[in-house]
Amino acid sequence: MRTFLMTTAFIALLAACSPPAQQQTQTPQTPPGPTTIACNDVTPNAARQVSVGAEVVAAAAASDLRGGSITPGTYDLVSATRVGAATGWTGTRAVSLAVSEDQSGAVTFNWAGAEPGGETDRWTAAFTEAPQPRIAYTCGRIGEVAGDFAAQNNALELRLQDGAAGQLALRFERRS
Repeated sequence: MRTFLMTTAFIALLAACSPPAQQQTQTPQTPPGPTTIACNDVTPNAARQVSVGAEVVAAAAASDLRGGSITPGTYDLVSATRVGAATGWTGTRAVSLAVSEDQSGAVTFNWAGAEPGGETDRWTAAFTEAPQPRIAYTCGRIGEVAGDFAAQNNALELRLQDGAAGQLALRFERRS
């Protein structure tokens, strides 16, 4: 009986020294915040802020962009012009476009644009020339848009659909 009492006393002492079991408290589930998609790691040159200008002459804006061979590399936006009822953006924005070409000849555009002190807007798209120039977004945006282009030396001009009844004429210069 003495063993039984000693065992019972030992168990009681052990239970008194053990920390209490943690109770699960129910915390309300908060929905996750917005997801930022990092489609690429292109960094816009913040020193090259560009605002979208109004269409100057309709004939000049409608000029034929004759294509050409786009040299892979990173390009910085130097001018942007609304054509028709394009929405464009307000204020200024620094934009960089990295162009790459894989061994099969597929061209990829990686875009990064930012307002002064703002978040960087990024997208990635496949660019095709045949049967007509098109940009098919693969990250950051959805869908496809028609796009005319001209490439020569270290310059790249893109005219992209913007809104239902307009285009943006964008002129880029290749970084050295």
